[in-house]
Amino acid sequence: MNKLKTVMLCTALGALLTISVFAKTPPSADAKATINEFAESHINSDAVKMSKVLSYDVILKTTKGNQIQTQDQKAILNLVRQSQGIKQNCSTKIDLISSSDAMVIAKVSFIYENFVVENLLTLELDKNQKWMITRIDKFFA
Repeated sequence: MNKLKTVMLCTALGALLTISVFAKTPPSADAKATINEFAESHINSDAVKMSKVLSYDVILKTTKGNQIQTQDQKAILNLVRQSQGIKQNCSTKIDLISSSDAMVIAKVSFIYENFVVENLLTLELDKNQKWMITRIDKFFA
């Protein structure tokens, strides 16, 4: 009987440890602020604000037909500068997909009248413990 109790206790402790290790960590307020700044900089076509949340090695991936196009930070900021000062006529929806202490995945949807642009963002903590966007996967729906 004592063996059964010991096995049950170990099983319960193991399950509790597994749940606590693999439970989603809520993103920090700083990560949420970075996501919000990305959304605001897109809506307001603000390249200066956008540059503050993009990692130096960020990549943007979009599709054109069955081809993947990749752009770096410089190209992303040039696109934003081309629209500088133009306010986008859309609403924004932000969904947090998953997070840990060092990485966050979020979906930022820009909802226009006839279409939606979905951006899957990957944020990582940099060496200065600042949340930066390291990858953007853009989809047109």
